[in-house]
Amino acid sequence: MVVLATALAACSSSDGGAAPGGTELAKAGPTAGPPGGWSDGGYKPDTASLKCGSKAADPTRGITADSITIGGLAYLTSANGSSMAGTEVGAKARFERANAEGGINGRKINFIGVSDDGQDIARNAQQARRLIEQEKIFAAVPLMTSNTGYLDTFCENVVPFFGWGFNQGYCSTAIGFGITGCQFANEKVATNSLAYTINSLFEGAPTNHTVAVVGVDNDSARAGVKAIARNLKAAGLDVVYAENPIPVAGLTDTTAVVQAVMTSNDGQAPDVVYHSSDFQSVLKLSTALKAAGYEGKQVSPTYDPRLVGVKDFDGNYGSLQWLPASDDANPTNKQLLADLAKYAPGQVASLPTMAGYFAADMFLTAAEKAGPDLTVDKLLAVLNNNYSYQLPGSLPESRWPLNHFISTPCSSVAQIKDGAWRITGPLRCGSVFLTGK
Repeated sequence: MVVLATALAACSSSDGGAAPGGTELAKAGPTAGPPGGWSDGGYKPDTASLKCGSKAADPTRGITADSITIGGLAYLTSANGSSMAGTEVGAKARFERANAEGGINGRKINFIGVSDDGQDIARNAQQARRLIEQEKIFAAVPLMTSNTGYLDTFCENVVPFFGWGFNQGYCSTAIGFGITGCQFANEKVATNSLAYTINSLFEGAPTNHTVAVVGVDNDSARAGVKAIARNLKAAGLDVVYAENPIPVAGLTDTTAVVQAVMTSNDGQAPDVVYHSSDFQSVLKLSTALKAAGYEGKQVSPTYDPRLVGVKDFDGNYGSLQWLPASDDANPTNKQLLADLAKYAPGQVASLPTMAGYFAADMFLTAAEKAGPDLTVDKLLAVLNNNYSYQLPGSLPESRWPLNHFISTPCSSVAQIKDGAWRITGPLRCGSVFLTGK
């Protein structure tokens, strides 16, 4: 999952921590704030600057008296083997339940599935055109790509899209709705939930831990590493390395990266290595670091129930922007797992699967509110007018249009230990703050 780590570039606390520039940081967990509700820190973005804000030339595209045509776009395959496979299953399960319950204001969802761009930008653009010109989709759900070749076509045709906002098309556009907002905030704002996540891994009072951030060498990941480093620094941590040495095709020789990381802290190893790369590269590099004698904490936005059998991943942490499905006491997670069991037996609740499910639910909720006379323009008018969406305790609140510009400042932490995922930091939210730049 090449750029998933950008999704964890934002989150913080509404109590227990000093303001930016102070010396005390709140620790992750209960002191980091509740699982819902967060402060925008007084940030007021220029909503008039949002791109793709024109009226739709065909506002009822994909709409009939009894159906709404929806299709998605994702990298279900890639050259390095990492993918968003499962996101189509999560969305389908949620749409199937909606249809079983009568649909949206009398209309059933005609879900045509998710097109695979193979993580190729030209194919990404081609598939986007096909979805509009041939399939006539009303909206793209889920959209889970690292490339933004789709954006010109979707902007020109005013196509709302919903998914995990880890590509830059989700930022500063009026038509993109990330389930946890835009992951590439500008330098005027920062959040520090990842700092809380890191502090929660250590006993005792929060301190100035040293962190190395390692990313993939593509545009989105470079922007993500930059954002992660900015947020960590603003929250008081010491970022000793923030580079993108991993090729998009995957990491083959770990020697140079291991040496750079192991000596990044004035010749010593950092306290924490944060991986912003695809899973195969995370596994290869984290294993190589352990073999080189690294004894610090290794964190990545990698969570999948199937990883419990990967011995080399034992001890690593997963940082998420929502509650892992392993907490099946949460009502939302319980419903998600029930829907998967009914409509997609055998499908694990991986991050892509959960993201696809959440994206579908986000669309359904907004479309229901838009009413029976549904059009593209009415849907966007609802979403971009002080709209909020959350799944209590599971997926944190997003606010629109604010989250076209920033991420939701929330996170949870889990660790693989002795063959099982253990939630070490439940979902907690905090605040955005202004950097003064």
